[in-house]
Amino acid sequence: MTVKTESKLLPTLLTSRQYSGMMATLIYNWPIFAGIALFTTVVIGASFIVSTPWRELFLLSGIGGVVWAMIILLASFLVYDWGNQHEYDRLAELGELEKANMMVDITCGKLRGSRGILPRFKGGHYFLIDIYDEAKMSDNALKRARSMEPTLKTERRIYHRTGKPNRFPLPHNWADAIYCSFSLHELQDKADREAIFKEFARMLKPKGRLLIAEHGRDLSNAIAFGPGVYSFFSPSTWQIHFESAGLKVAHHERWRGLVNLWVIEKD
Repeated sequence: MTVKTESKLLPTLLTSRQYSGMMATLIYNWPIFAGIALFTTVVIGASFIVSTPWRELFLLSGIGGVVWAMIILLASFLVYDWGNQHEYDRLAELGELEKANMMVDITCGKLRGSRGILPRFKGGHYFLIDIYDEAKMSDNALKRARSMEPTLKTERRIYHRTGKPNRFPLPHNWADAIYCSFSLHELQDKADREAIFKEFARMLKPKGRLLIAEHGRDLSNAIAFGPGVYSFFSPSTWQIHFESAGLKVAHHERWRGLVNLWVIEKD
């Protein structure tokens, strides 16, 4: 099974295994990078017409803007694109995805993880469920991602559905695996997070596995992504939700210092 991609430039950039994560960071957050570029141009230009000590201050500010933008892009490349194994490969390996027959993929519209995990799933039914809620998910980068994300194309049949945190269109004890790639933090409402884990517990078969990739609200992510870190949650917050839903952690690890990977089991 192979995942087909379109030949146009933007879809190619966003579906490449080698640099799709970094390009998604750049493209979906282009106003931030455009703002940094404008700021850098203005302050460095101004440094040539002002006197010391303002000249040095302006130069340092301009250089700082460039360094910050480079840190964001380099961190994105490191965590999403670098090397032969990506975080979705690792989750598929840890979750023994090759043994799963019924798979659920939870998304808010970004499909990089779905493109990565699909070739690793050899089972039967694959449900892609969109939990996007325009009223509650106001992040402009997410809105741009939804409008610019290339269509997911594959040679196998994928069932596309929509769902709410407290209601998924799937039966009890049905799924062998549920995959959530950088989507759960979009649920900023605590009640929605509690509800969705209860739904996961309902849908999973006994010994079924929930595979999660999420950034954390910590120093390393603050350095890498700046104020964007406040949209993430700490591992302890997720642990409370796991336990509240009756789910237990089978495995947890840090992926390249910036992402938490969990394999959660239904006991």
